[in-house]
Amino acid sequence: MSTRKSKDNSVLHQNRFASSPEFERGVIATGAAKRCAILDDKKDRELVWFVHHLSHKDGGLAAVAVDLLKMYPHRLGTPSMVTFENRKSQKFNVDEVREIRMEMPRELRRQFPLRGETKSELYQISEDRFERLQRQADNSRRLCQMAEFALHRFAMIDAGRQVELDAMDAQEREEAKKNPAAYPVAEFRDLCRQAAEHGDSQENQFLTLEKELFRLCLDPACDLKKSGPWYFADLFNVLREYHQQWIQKKSNVVVTTLGKKVYETLDYTLHSHSLTLLEGNARMGKSFSARAWCEQHPGKARFVEVPGGNDDAAFFRALARGIGLGNFLSYKVAEIRDRVESVLRTGDIILVLDEAQRLWPQRIRYSFPSRIIWVMTLANAGVPICMVSTPQFILAQKAIEKSGWNSDQLTGRNGYYEFLPTELETSDLMAVSRSVLPEANDEVLKALSIYAKTSARYLAAVDTIAKRAKYIAERAGRENCSTQDIRTAMKESVIPSDTMLAHALDQAKNKTTRTRLLPSPKPVALVQTKIPPNRANNPPTEFEPAISRLAGGIAELVKG
Repeated sequence: MSTRKSKDNSVLHQNRFASSPEFERGVIATGAAKRCAILDDKKDRELVWFVHHLSHKDGGLAAVAVDLLKMYPHRLGTPSMVTFENRKSQKFNVDEVREIRMEMPRELRRQFPLRGETKSELYQISEDRFERLQRQADNSRRLCQMAEFALHRFAMIDAGRQVELDAMDAQEREEAKKNPAAYPVAEFRDLCRQAAEHGDSQENQFLTLEKELFRLCLDPACDLKKSGPWYFADLFNVLREYHQQWIQKKSNVVVTTLGKKVYETLDYTLHSHSLTLLEGNARMGKSFSARAWCEQHPGKARFVEVPGGNDDAAFFRALARGIGLGNFLSYKVAEIRDRVESVLRTGDIILVLDEAQRLWPQRIRYSFPSRIIWVMTLANAGVPICMVSTPQFILAQKAIEKSGWNSDQLTGRNGYYEFLPTELETSDLMAVSRSVLPEANDEVLKALSIYAKTSARYLAAVDTIAKRAKYIAERAGRENCSTQDIRTAMKESVIPSDTMLAHALDQAKNKTTRTRLLPSPKPVALVQTKIPPNRANNPPTEFEPAISRLAGGIAELVKG
């Protein structure tokens, strides 16, 4: 609780660390929403939401800062350093050093004295007025040292020691001639990197690149049209390039015919700011396509899987996690709902609700559809929402009409409805297989596609075979799986497992009350064989003839 504090020397309790700032990783979505509310440029708002999205990924903004420094080391620097970026020389000359130096914090300017510059001249560069230096001498160790040096000179003049002072100045001038006339570019880059990682001084550690990214998302005074922090003046342009590279990287996924329809529907939903519904059979890849589209639009979309049950707490907590509301566990349900709405009502973010059939009341078919009502309310406010569901959505909608609820309220607000294809083309299945198993040849890929069509799990079967093949390769001490690993995964693991699962489901379907399982099961679709009731305790030797026949059938199909 915010009203309870634990002293450092008190008795150790686990919950004393619950409020540690290290746990506050992601940017709070409500703060980002307020920040975007005062940004007129749509691209700037998208950039803020992109950085907000990254803050809730593994590593948070600290990982983003490391990535930026690794990818764009040549873009570090002050505005003048960025201007001199394409220069061929590896050193900054006198004029360039002077220009760069004035763009750095005052306490860092003295680290780069030029030939012939004395300490007093460097102090004048560091501060504009000596009077201001005297007033602030007691507030800063740096300013105090500068004040003592200047006061010592005035004391010598008052004591009539001008000749001695001139001799000291002459000696200092001779020593100043030893200063370099130029500095390596790498030395300035290293200083900028150090400031980005640790701050430019002990007093200004808050100016790290990670904190600057936080400030970009939350500080209304941060102007995205101007340059960034002194050590990374080109930061905002770099972030825009990083954003485009992120999108390009996330776009390297297989888009099936079904996936194209998902993409088109989501594009329309975002454009029209309407409520849409995508329906399709299970295991066809609609959720994968919707999630992939959201990953390709990190500054515009948030993907949330609707939890089961009827309680509002689970629903709004899932929304809070998907939207990125930070530490919301201490909030009440009404408070979470208000915060979720404050973010979505900005209209910058499209909400993609997967497993949308769970929006309807579960188990209690005649109860009030509160989740659907909430979705309709946001749709009325112009929030773009796309519901991705199985065919159970429409069935549940028709069933709820028996309670007296007017289903036309939802139908009238539905801006677009799309029923996805019920099966995928062989070319799509082969493309998906190639994406998860790039080591496989065309013959194996075609066999995988045929098996996926015959399996009740469809695309999930391909994914299972890929995971099993990689597991076999890892157990053998190899990084990449071979074609033989894929064949082994199909013949010895996945196909027998699918067969046993289909047999178990078939037995459970035909089981009667207080009776034993049927000793002679009906033939299943995958493998035509008899399986004893105690199959779980027997080795898989009885499957070998059936598996061989299936493998032979697949081989014949491949050859054909």
